[in-house]
Amino acid sequence: MKRRLVGLRMVGMAVLIGISAASPVDAQVPPELDSESQDDTAAATALARMTPAPVAPLDAARQLGPMEIDGRLDEEVWAGARVFTGFIQQEPVEGDPAEHDTEVRVLIGDNAIWIAARMWDPMPQAIDTRLTRRDGFGTSDQIGFMIDPNRDGLTGYGFNVSAAGVQTDIYLYDDDKVDREWNAVWESAVAVDELGWTAEMRVPLSQVRYEASDNPQTWGINFTRLRMTNNERTFYALVSRLRRGMVSQMGAIEDVLVSSPPLRLEVVPYMVTSLHRGPAVPGDPFFDGSAANGRVGMDLSYGLGAAFTLDATINPDFGQVEADPAVINLSAFETFFREQRPFFTEDARVFDFGLSGGSNSLFYSRRVGRAPQGRSPSTAAFSDAPENATILGAAKLSGRTSNGLSIGVLGAVTGNERGEALYTDGSTGNFLVEPRSEYGVVSLAKDFNGGTTQIRGIGTALRRELPGDGSFNWLPSSAFNGGLRFDHQWNDREWRLYGFVAGSHVRGDEAAITRIQRASNHYFQRPDATRLTLDPTRTSISGLDWRLQFARQNAEHWTYSIWAAQVTSGFEINDVGFSTRSEVLDGGVRVGYREIRPGSVFRNYDISMSTFHNWSHEALDDVFSVSSWHNARARGSYNLNLSSQFLNYWSVRASGSYNPQQMSRQATRGGPKMVGPASLNANFNMGTDERKAVSFGLFASFRDDRIGIGGGRSFGGRVRFQPSDNLSISLGPDYNVSRSGDQYVTATSVLPYSPTYGTRYLFADIEQRSFSMETRVDWTFTPTLSLQLYAQPLLSSGDYIRYKQLETAETFDFVSLTPTQVGQTQDVDFDNNGSTDFSFTDRDFNVRSLVGNAVLRWEYRPGSTIFFVWQRQQAERALLGDFDFGRDASALFGAPADDRFIVKVNYWLGL
Repeated sequence: MKRRLVGLRMVGMAVLIGISAASPVDAQVPPELDSESQDDTAAATALARMTPAPVAPLDAARQLGPMEIDGRLDEEVWAGARVFTGFIQQEPVEGDPAEHDTEVRVLIGDNAIWIAARMWDPMPQAIDTRLTRRDGFGTSDQIGFMIDPNRDGLTGYGFNVSAAGVQTDIYLYDDDKVDREWNAVWESAVAVDELGWTAEMRVPLSQVRYEASDNPQTWGINFTRLRMTNNERTFYALVSRLRRGMVSQMGAIEDVLVSSPPLRLEVVPYMVTSLHRGPAVPGDPFFDGSAANGRVGMDLSYGLGAAFTLDATINPDFGQVEADPAVINLSAFETFFREQRPFFTEDARVFDFGLSGGSNSLFYSRRVGRAPQGRSPSTAAFSDAPENATILGAAKLSGRTSNGLSIGVLGAVTGNERGEALYTDGSTGNFLVEPRSEYGVVSLAKDFNGGTTQIRGIGTALRRELPGDGSFNWLPSSAFNGGLRFDHQWNDREWRLYGFVAGSHVRGDEAAITRIQRASNHYFQRPDATRLTLDPTRTSISGLDWRLQFARQNAEHWTYSIWAAQVTSGFEINDVGFSTRSEVLDGGVRVGYREIRPGSVFRNYDISMSTFHNWSHEALDDVFSVSSWHNARARGSYNLNLSSQFLNYWSVRASGSYNPQQMSRQATRGGPKMVGPASLNANFNMGTDERKAVSFGLFASFRDDRIGIGGGRSFGGRVRFQPSDNLSISLGPDYNVSRSGDQYVTATSVLPYSPTYGTRYLFADIEQRSFSMETRVDWTFTPTLSLQLYAQPLLSSGDYIRYKQLETAETFDFVSLTPTQVGQTQDVDFDNNGSTDFSFTDRDFNVRSLVGNAVLRWEYRPGSTIFFVWQRQQAERALLGDFDFGRDASALFGAPADDRFIVKVNYWLGL
């Protein structure tokens, strides 16, 4: 038996000499599988699969004959497929040959892409077949392929299947970005045998976008395998960790013939029903503790040729399955929540135009169907208003022209949203809480030079139909945002110059524009502002945001970048987009060193140093004055970061930073500038090997303000248990203690105070403590049936230790106050004459919150799903201030519960 296998291997080697990826010859049986333990059946199978066959044309119109996707590579047609083998390690040792090779065969026919893959493995019993939900990206053996039909080096599609049969699909854009929300309808199956494991995939061409042509085309293609036993990730065409990008590093498959586009029509009707149970208020006529409703609708996707898709929705369901996390926000800015509604998460990258500063973006889809901004009348005894504005309809068009112009168009309309009220005089009526609004987004992108140069533009628009009685004149009537981005890379993409310029223009009544000028990201009313003036007669406001960055991004060790940016004072995008940035001049530099080759201690590591500094435009009042720039500093930081992985696959990340003293323009909430203390910060994170049945991570962070009592510390971790191949339990405790000496309380003009421009600004020393435990349970019964549980209990307290008044503008000096507390009111005697000059509500608080949901998801046929959802929220607020875990936890679980039970069924119909 051993001699027979050796002979077979020699024949295979002779045939393979000089064979390219397009050859129809199978790879030889790897030496490690040449053992006495293999039987005659395995040898015969290997011999049959090495028999040469004519190369099959890659013609979408070709009839392939009977093909069954069962994971077993026994159809004769596979002998004539294109063969790809000789995989290369990305990890653990980049550039080395795969420890155990992979062979992939590709056919195109019957308007589909067909993939057959053999993953050689001498230890089939060690193949990791852990189950996760669809798109779960779990820690199991996987095989996948990526294609770039446009061969633009920027966009593509990825399809993975695990050794347990779980599918994952992604859309690739901007070369290195991944849209994990993109979903396709395709088939796959896997099988494990004595040689390793095998997989078959069928992806209809209707699921990808390409340019139809009568001439043969060259597509980008790549294949990747993840083998968990040795934590090895391999590629057919190496995707190097030393280079930016995935699509640009793909290989090629030639002579692809797709002469006519297939019919692409997908219709997904749905039905959703829900039951809401919660605490009822005696006398409330609108909610007696229970409410049920249902709705039906339909989503439609139609292919306009091979490259464009029109998505529309009728009576859409814009609910989200997973609840937003609970947060305690004591800042002056809005909290950003990520989009979770399916219509907006799919194809979100088409309309993505990120700006500097974290989540800032010209288009924030959660503005569409937002929570109503109006309030119930003051004369209402009880009222009922919708949680979100109703989206009457929405549609998207996206695709790419034959000359490489990518286009995206989105439109949505929300109706007049009204609430109901029972007034104190016994009458009833309705009231407007959100006016009808129309949203539009257009995105255009063009790439040149094989994707190394790209120009992209976006425009957004909002129009509101404000009522004629002036009751909503505090909202803008229209808002327009626009941006232009460029990206140029050269010298084999080693060097990169990129940037953007964005503009905004908002129109409305004087009340609306005044409200914008007074908002926390503008504060035009500041009494000490030298370049800002609040104009209550304005009916429009405009501004710019730009950034220019130069970087060396692809190198074996040293990388670096330098940038400059600016935001002007009138930049306002928050009617359609999201931004918390104030007017600023920005600049910074980063230098990094990395090593990806394993050494005696580390498997890889990355060290970087960076610094950035933000200044207000008031620095330009005296450009050559050091004190002018010092007083205009808005933010700044000097950073040192380390990220490393040890040989045992444990990881450590650590960082330290020094933030120099700044002059805050937000701390007084529209008042004069005051000093923001310098601070020292340190962070530490470590994690164990996530392939193990039990893995954990720990983190700690520390902050110390250089003046005042400010500082803090956080400790937490994550523990994940995988007691079986289909069950994963993770716990994420987090404990935080922070102290601040400049927590804003309120302001008053009682007894004018000249050192702070006539207004008294009250602050407090505050100590905050919080504990949360993010808990997740993923229980996957089959690749198409899964149960996810999520819970986040949160206990938080805020103890306002000492109230005080800002003594002088542009300092961190305070005058202590000794208010008299009467119930929950603090009475202040500023001039110590024995009478109360000003009163405010005591700010001590305790928040107990529980957010959780359970989602049972069953894909009962490809593209068709049933969801059973239970959402629970419990919340209670007390005015105590101290943190007592036992007391607060008991109060949390005794708090009234708000439950929602949802059943959603959809059915995918595709042509």
